[in-house]
Amino acid sequence: MARIAASGALVSCGAFFCCLAAAPVLANPVADRIYEPVALADTEVSFRGDPPETISARTQDGLVLEGAYWPPVAPVDQLVIVFHGNSYNHLVMAARAEPLRIGGRGVLVASYRGFGDNPGKPSEEGLMRDAEAWMAKARELHPDKRLYLFGFSLGGAVALEMAARHEVEAVATMGAFTDLRSMVPKLARAFVKDRYDNRAAIRRVEEPVLLLHGSEDDVVAPSAAALLEQAGGNNVTVINLRGGKHWVPLDQLAERLWSAMEGRQS
Repeated sequence: MARIAASGALVSCGAFFCCLAAAPVLANPVADRIYEPVALADTEVSFRGDPPETISARTQDGLVLEGAYWPPVAPVDQLVIVFHGNSYNHLVMAARAEPLRIGGRGVLVASYRGFGDNPGKPSEEGLMRDAEAWMAKARELHPDKRLYLFGFSLGGAVALEMAARHEVEAVATMGAFTDLRSMVPKLARAFVKDRYDNRAAIRRVEEPVLLLHGSEDDVVAPSAAALLEQAGGNNVTVINLRGGKHWVPLDQLAERLWSAMEGRQS
């Protein structure tokens, strides 16, 4: 088991949504709670196999971002780009996404400006620029590979937008919300400038969309998946993760997820 270790505690994933609900309407406290990155020096994760390679991508506005990468094992021609949520960093998401390597598939864990040790300040516009850089990096590395997208929570919004803009094989999300402002009390919504409108994005996605959602998700209500399915139409499939919370470990899901993304019966 490989370990990348340092001291420090991690911010609870999804804490931002809980904080939004409790945030008083002051100067602009809500906007400051949307993104809660954790520095790499404060991160401790373990990998069951070889740790991922460090990989970088350059954004259109000149930032060099660091992510994590497991190349596909020949002759496998599949690569999934993974977009993490509003907190932690790419190393934490890499540890979570490692099961997606099943069958020798490639996994590229993207990260954003301001997260980990990456430069810049996060915003919706910035995260979309970052995602574009990772899409370009994936195509640069593997122009002929089949490309898939996976996004967790806030990363689901990034994944859906990229699927709307680019040709991919399929896109999957876990714990995706309908739009960011719906997660905020009405009195605080004026302070939220970023929208992350997943209902608008999913209408523009032509590829198969898989919406994984825990039935006991206490951060994003399971009803969000039904609303997104309604907006997306016939190419959307909801996978109800019975008993699951906001994040559901991929250990037992990876094979089923890949089968669904490939259009096969699991």
